[in-house]
Amino acid sequence: MDKLTPEDLVATADLKQIVNMNTDPIMVPIAVTCSRLKSADLTPNPRNLSVDIDDIMTQEYIVTVTSGESQPGKGYEIGTLSANPDKVSITGPQSLVRKIDKVVASVDASNLQENTTKQVGLEIIDKNQEKISESQMNYLKYDTSVPKVYVSVGLWAIQNDVSIKGGYVGKASDGYKVDKITFTPENISVAGSQEALEALTAEGKVIRVPDETIDVTGKNSDFEVKVNIEKLLPDNIKLTKDTSDTVIASVSILPQDSKEYSVLTTNITGQNVAEGLQLVYETEKVQIRIRENGAQLDQLKESDIKVSVDLSGRTEGTYLVPVKVSLPPGYDLVEQQNTTVKLVKPVKGGR
Repeated sequence: MDKLTPEDLVATADLKQIVNMNTDPIMVPIAVTCSRLKSADLTPNPRNLSVDIDDIMTQEYIVTVTSGESQPGKGYEIGTLSANPDKVSITGPQSLVRKIDKVVASVDASNLQENTTKQVGLEIIDKNQEKISESQMNYLKYDTSVPKVYVSVGLWAIQNDVSIKGGYVGKASDGYKVDKITFTPENISVAGSQEALEALTAEGKVIRVPDETIDVTGKNSDFEVKVNIEKLLPDNIKLTKDTSDTVIASVSILPQDSKEYSVLTTNITGQNVAEGLQLVYETEKVQIRIRENGAQLDQLKESDIKVSVDLSGRTEGTYLVPVKVSLPPGYDLVEQQNTTVKLVKPVKGGR
């Protein structure tokens, strides 16, 4: 007996030896044999193996294909992902099969620059969104001998500088008009099949927002509308991965006989800036709204609009300050405009 090793002993639980199927769990007698001992009293401890018996169940699942965080080569996005076969049947104890939420095939698309097909393994995910354990997998069988599928990755080319445009419906309040509609962002990036991108280019690389999306009825002040641009994309066109699916439509409502002018902040005069400080603007432009009062707006030049900010008593920091506007006779300012400025100390040695 001193020469025996654990490998010399074989413990067998023969399910045919089950006496009573009504117990929970069911107990199966364990028999131990040893080929190196011709005669011996071999007693297992415990004497029985506890077994849970469950009905067999077969369930069919669609294969969910994912590329995770992997990204194809520059200039491409993943356009299509498909699995072959696209569904699998899994057989096993019903208590375990009913825990399955989905079957996933994960493919690595890193740096791909052409359409590719790869064979990948399948993962079974339970309803807690966790992978089925290896021990549980031993009780499950696929309808194929190899739990793998072929995943086809279809790449779409990226098209930048696709502009957003749109109109409106309705009529502004009496005495007011729609001056302009701007979209933020003005341009987006999309990816699409070759045929879809060619069709988009033929249309001027424009995604149009339906006019009925923006209703100006009874409006007498500026307002914004959020637009889900993803829902407006043509077939076989999608937003690139880092592009937001929402754009903001900003509608400018002005009084009749008025106009909005854009003035570069570099043309704004800073008055009474404390010695040792430098004036920095947070925006590139400010919008100045001007109304006719005897003169014609068509005759007003942007160079005629004198704009300044007064920074008396301001120390280093960031401020929202009113913009002073000086106009020639015959014109009035529609509304007061503010802008954000910073007073900073010049960087030594900077240019």
